Amino acid sequence: MRSIYKYLLIVFAIVLQATLMKYIAILGVKPDALLILVIAFSLLNGSGEGITLSLFGGILVDVLFNNAIGFVTISLLIVAYLTGILSKNVFRESTFVAFIFVFLGTILYNLIMIFSMLLMKYDLNPSYLLNVVIVQSIYNSIITIFVYKYIVRLNSFVKSKKFFFKI
Repeated sequence: MRSIYKYLLIVFAIVLQATLMKYIAILGVKPDALLILVIAFSLLNGSGEGITLSLFGGILVDVLFNNAIGFVTISLLIVAYLTGILSKNVFRESTFVAFIFVFLGTILYNLIMIFSMLLMKYDLNPSYLLNVVIVQSIYNSIITIFVYKYIVRLNSFVKSKKFFFKI
């Protein structure tokens, strides 16, 4: 139950994503706070925790905001699993490593979403979507530079025995 803080942070990120992120959009592209958190916790704690957090957050987003259930969840699951697998041989608490993982993870996440939409025969403009993917990847990576140290602190706080209350 130590990770209840992480689940609360995921809920907070989803609320933040739905309310305030539209005001800081660049070129019509919003940063994805949920994706940044899932990649960060997968990088810090491995694919097991990344998968559980991505399942929780992805199902919440799919149920609350999407018509097709599973788009966000499956994309987050794949990104979290690959991040957890690839993070075994890197310095996990480095902001530069997180920057690279979030940049590549955002590209993969969006490509999976685009591929899923193409399979569902959505009418898409591929060149516009590729520009959105690149802008969002850069945007998410820049935000990661500023928030990753706080995520690392929260993660080490949760792993320690310091709690505000017993669960």
